[in-house]
Amino acid sequence: MSTARGLLRSGSAATAAQLVRLVSIQAAHVVAGRFVAPDEWGAWGWLEALFLLLASVRDLGVTNHVMRLRPMPFGTFLRLELVWGTALAAGLFVAAPWIAGAYAGAGPDLVGGIRVMTAGLVLEGLGAVALIWFEARLTIERTLSAEFLRVAGYASGVVGGSIAGLGFWSFVVGTLAGQILFAFELWRGARGEIVLHHATGTSLRLVVESLPLMGVWLLTTAVGYGDAFVVGRLFAGGQVGLYLAGLALAFLVFRILQQPFARSLFPALVGLADRPAEQFRVYRLATVLFSSIEVPAALLVAANAELILLVMRGEDYLGAAPFLRLLAFAPLVDPLGRFGGEFLVARGQDRARIASLALQLAGLVAGGVLLCRALASPLGMAWAHFLPLGAPVVWLALWRAGGGRTLGRLLRDLVGIYCVPLAPFALAWWAAGERPWLRLALTTAAALAGLAWSVWRHGAEFRAFFAGPKAPGPAPEPHLESR
Repeated sequence: MSTARGLLRSGSAATAAQLVRLVSIQAAHVVAGRFVAPDEWGAWGWLEALFLLLASVRDLGVTNHVMRLRPMPFGTFLRLELVWGTALAAGLFVAAPWIAGAYAGAGPDLVGGIRVMTAGLVLEGLGAVALIWFEARLTIERTLSAEFLRVAGYASGVVGGSIAGLGFWSFVVGTLAGQILFAFELWRGARGEIVLHHATGTSLRLVVESLPLMGVWLLTTAVGYGDAFVVGRLFAGGQVGLYLAGLALAFLVFRILQQPFARSLFPALVGLADRPAEQFRVYRLATVLFSSIEVPAALLVAANAELILLVMRGEDYLGAAPFLRLLAFAPLVDPLGRFGGEFLVARGQDRARIASLALQLAGLVAGGVLLCRALASPLGMAWAHFLPLGAPVVWLALWRAGGGRTLGRLLRDLVGIYCVPLAPFALAWWAAGERPWLRLALTTAAALAGLAWSVWRHGAEFRAFFAGPKAPGPAPEPHLESR
């Protein structure tokens, strides 16, 4: 199978799964928003961010490092998830009251939530072994049933629990139900095929070799979800809930697209390590495609912030409009870094990626704390997203990898993608006036016009890439793990 065809098939499957997952989750949240108060949603948002961060600690970076090894040591990986994941969960269970103290509005429910979520942490880690096996083979389409079961479990728990008045606990129950179904279905699909290769005495070496990648993904998660910890420490629960509602909707398109893109892009980049020119081309095309969708979406969200909140969360969350309007542009700050991290890690430049993320996190946390205190509002945290201190590290690495001419072409592409939609959006805004539903209709048309221009401008190159000649790609043959 060619790299292009494997990337297209696996990436399409991952995007479809993520789209169904997040659309279903948002549909559940539309219902929950009518029953769950912002302060309870704020507590859940903080807890969710905490366990996303802990998942990086649990995985120790092994999830991505195994893709770079031959044979892939999935047996060792499974042992690490079982032993280390259980030990980490036990420590969290005991330390739950102390951990909950980091949240300004902590109470008994938050302590109990932490303890219940430790079970999901272990189950999710076990499921990650089978998931990475599918990803390494560029057969993500075989994980779709697991993804759909997970979202069905979550949505059922959230909708049923919120209607029943469980509030905060409806999210905990839904998450745990989804994790159980996800892990079970992944292993059912991998059973009989996955080779659990393990060499005695290699576990410690695997962990040591993976630690730089753990640093990468731990910092990546902290950058993506660090807002919850800063705002949760400085403000009351209601303000936390409003801010996190705006943040979630502002980054909705980013989260629909980024994970599936990265899941299929990273193994493809690893497989092209011996062809750097083609590797950079794949990175450039991924960046162009992602930005072509993300830019019109950001303009659409910013232009219709109040209406989006009214529909997606209800009247109680209209106070999040200033956060949503500003945060809608935050994903556009560093387009070169969108997949720059995957590019650097695929080339073995883990330290450069760690440096960029550490600088980014420092700017986000320090800037967020200072601006929140200066403005006496979570709006300061939103402004901190416009301080991409780590971006220059990625830019320098990309310039060295792609050369001035190739990187210059990408920059020219991005200028067009960012600037062309501005005219139709300005016209739509002027024509709609103060009529919100008309503004939504006209700005949607403007977004589609911007997307159509990108298809016209770049479509031919994408068609040529995906229809290109077959060449050795990163997808291992079925017998690779047993070599």
